[in-house]
Amino acid sequence: MKSTAVILGMHQATFSEFDQTRTDCDVFVFNEMLSRGTVARADYVYQLHKPVVWRSSQNRNDGNHYDWLKNNTEAVIFMQDEYPDVPMSRKFPLEAIIAAFPGAERYFTTTVGYAIAYAIYAGYKRIEIYGVEMETNTEYAHQRPCVAYWCGVAYGRGIAVDFHSENFFKSPLYGYDGDITIPLETFEQRAKLLAEGAKKVLAEYKQARVVMKDTIEAFRKDFKVGCDSFERYVNACAQLAHQFNLYDGALQVVQRHIKACKVMEAETGSYFLSRQVYETERNSSQNSWQAHQHNIKLASDALADKEKELRTATSRGYRSRRVDEYLVLVDEYIKAIGKAGIYSGVGMESQNLMNIQDQNERMAGGAEAVKVLAEAGVQA
Repeated sequence: MKSTAVILGMHQATFSEFDQTRTDCDVFVFNEMLSRGTVARADYVYQLHKPVVWRSSQNRNDGNHYDWLKNNTEAVIFMQDEYPDVPMSRKFPLEAIIAAFPGAERYFTTTVGYAIAYAIYAGYKRIEIYGVEMETNTEYAHQRPCVAYWCGVAYGRGIAVDFHSENFFKSPLYGYDGDITIPLETFEQRAKLLAEGAKKVLAEYKQARVVMKDTIEAFRKDFKVGCDSFERYVNACAQLAHQFNLYDGALQVVQRHIKACKVMEAETGSYFLSRQVYETERNSSQNSWQAHQHNIKLASDALADKEKELRTATSRGYRSRRVDEYLVLVDEYIKAIGKAGIYSGVGMESQNLMNIQDQNERMAGGAEAVKVLAEAGVQA
């Protein structure tokens, strides 16, 4: 065993930085990298998938991988168990590693995490990592923290870790790099767009409400007019109310932030809003929206029941009283749908601001880049 373990992934950003002619290190690779010829050599191959994966000819990365496993004599193959058809297979010492790291014994969300843990467990004095970025927000979102954690364990045990990546451990310093924030101008531009959108939808809502009200009043006067169209007109009004309040909820968010920025600027000469501000507001709105769904159902059910009564209200006096009751329920239903729109607007706008802030922090490219990104987010 050499004193240095090299963990080699396939990300092209830093894969080529490793000199594959080196002989002063043990090389760890993953899955089909060696069988496909992606690397010149390896001492350990981590193939920790279940046999149904590596024995299959349908392997999407290398259809001949199983044949290679059966004939390989150059590298140890770490697997979930030892298999007679894979002569170089060795059972990965998971139980021993779990016992060696009490408190984090089951925190493995990626094979790279297993590789780092093994290098620590086996006694390597230095760990070099190439070709590992995990930069997407889908498959790797829960894997990236695992790699960071096991690097921390290695650091804590006095092992030198040389992580070749320009981005993996790059992030603004919390509390220190606080200059990256969404500009006040972005909020003000967003407020203008939202106000214009709300004004347009409000005009459409008022027109739709007149049509709905006229239709209901015509039925009040004449039973033969019927009430089959009521649901369509009521839902049209409710949808517009929801859309208006979605704009309004989003507008309330940016107006609050505008006010906060101006107050901070007046008090301190500058302003800064952290991502947590947007995240807290988004989470609160999501919880409120979920709780409000029960109110919508109650209003909807009450409206449907009253409409059934209208279908048999042939007597003008009886029908008129039922219409009055129906109109009250219509207002309650529209109000309930509209309130959901406010919660949705708050949540969507807060998420939009979180996305802008995340872009800014990832780029960390100065005030001009922040402004450009923020303005691009506003138009999205």
